[in-house]
Amino acid sequence: MATSRITPDNDVLISEIDIAAPPERVFQALIDPRQVLSWWGQAGMYRCTEFTSDARPGGKWRASGPSAEAGTFTVFGEYLEVDPPRVLAYTWVASWTGDAKTTVRWELEPTPNGTLVRIRHSGLAVRPELAQSYRGWPTILGWIRAYVEKGETIESHKAS
Repeated sequence: MATSRITPDNDVLISEIDIAAPPERVFQALIDPRQVLSWWGQAGMYRCTEFTSDARPGGKWRASGPSAEAGTFTVFGEYLEVDPPRVLAYTWVASWTGDAKTTVRWELEPTPNGTLVRIRHSGLAVRPELAQSYRGWPTILGWIRAYVEKGETIESHKAS
């Protein structure tokens, strides 16, 4: 099960999960468009149907698809740090938060049983309501774990 907490200054939302797979495998699931389209989403919530990734510092990324709440969603940004298989960091601008630019940093730490995956979503203090809108990271971590460990896809995700 994923954990999540926000820093006392309400600026950084930190979520973590253990995945029984090596960091290299998890990293590829984060940047390979074919894999992202297999695991990022769930029926009745939203589903990533388009994903582009130029995974290098300064490269752009973009995700979009249908959303149960908003009709469609779009998220995009620029890669800040790409250090396979340890770190992936990028800016994050989401259609449901206006022009707020935040930063997402994935840290993959090898463990005896696989990988500790930590997401640090920062830059939230300027708009405190953002922290609430990004409480879904534990669900997303569960999706990537199910995909990497068991091959589960969007079609097989269970409702939360």
